[in-house]
Amino acid sequence: MPPPYVSYVCCMDMHDLDRALLQAIGAIEALLARPCCDVAELSRIRYQTARAVAARRRAVDLLVNAAAAQGGAQGEKIKALRGGSLDMRMFYTDHISAWPTPRAIAEWPEYVTASRKLGDIIRRQVQIERALLYPEAGPVPA
Repeated sequence: MPPPYVSYVCCMDMHDLDRALLQAIGAIEALLARPCCDVAELSRIRYQTARAVAARRRAVDLLVNAAAAQGGAQGEKIKALRGGSLDMRMFYTDHISAWPTPRAIAEWPEYVTASRKLGDIIRRQVQIERALLYPEAGPVPA
């Protein structure tokens, strides 16, 4: 049985955290469809995305730590999940470091390609985490 705070996080927050993150990614992708960059909009959406990533990361860490502490087969699956989660976080951090706003503006087509790849990686990791940590939530919403 998970600790009460894990049930609270799972039941009350994860769906909203997933939705906020995926909406932020969708907003970036809508911006990427434009032929050139709207600097103010890009900055706003990147900030919104960073906040969504951080909030979801904190909640997932709580769920992973609680599930891993329980041990058993599920605990082993969760331990494997840590590696993929870390890989996604590193990819996100590398992307943010490699693409400061001035560079994104100057190299818009390349930024578009890199950002679409990041969006795909994040969506895939969210689905993996949902399936292992809170499968009752179902597939990633579109």
